[in-house]
Amino acid sequence: MHDIINFLEKNVDGRTLYTKELVYELEDGALQGVYADQISFSNLKYSQSGLQLDMFVVSNEKIWLLGKDGQRETLRKNFSGVALFRFELAKRKSTGGLTGLFRFISASGKEVAAEAVVSGIYDVRLERDVLRLKEDQVLYRDQPIQDGCFKPVAFQSDHRFFVEDGKLHYEYNGRCFHVDTKSMRRSPSADVFPPFVSVER
Repeated sequence: MHDIINFLEKNVDGRTLYTKELVYELEDGALQGVYADQISFSNLKYSQSGLQLDMFVVSNEKIWLLGKDGQRETLRKNFSGVALFRFELAKRKSTGGLTGLFRFISASGKEVAAEAVVSGIYDVRLERDVLRLKEDQVLYRDQPIQDGCFKPVAFQSDHRFFVEDGKLHYEYNGRCFHVDTKSMRRSPSADVFPPFVSVER
């Protein structure tokens, strides 16, 4: 855990990164999402047994309903806003590994997609100056679909922090799953999201 804390202190805490605009498709091309953001990491705290780190996100995310010609027709959802999230990790005596959670703290806006959503964090490791971790979203969240409706989905994601050309890079690569809300079983979704890469300026 000591080398991970050193990496966060040196390279992550106090840094601000930017994600260039990304375009992705949902519902077999019926919807189109457009996303960009600014991410700041701060408030690193640690003890002999654990650590926490805040992630402050200023996002611009809109989901459009596409017409038959493939052009944006109607704004289906605007998820733009400001949100605060927190990583909380602890060292497990049974394995020596770090596990914990990633949770929503607060946000602006009337409708927040991440509200009351928590993820488990595991497989945290520092290899060749790259900090990696895995995220598994608990339960489910809402995702817009056609006709003004929503569907329950959950994400499993890989995160990477690394420094390249003196700049911190943060990569989020998520996979989407449909959730059966009665059995809580997941099945792969056809919705594919590109990797989100944020870079320090």
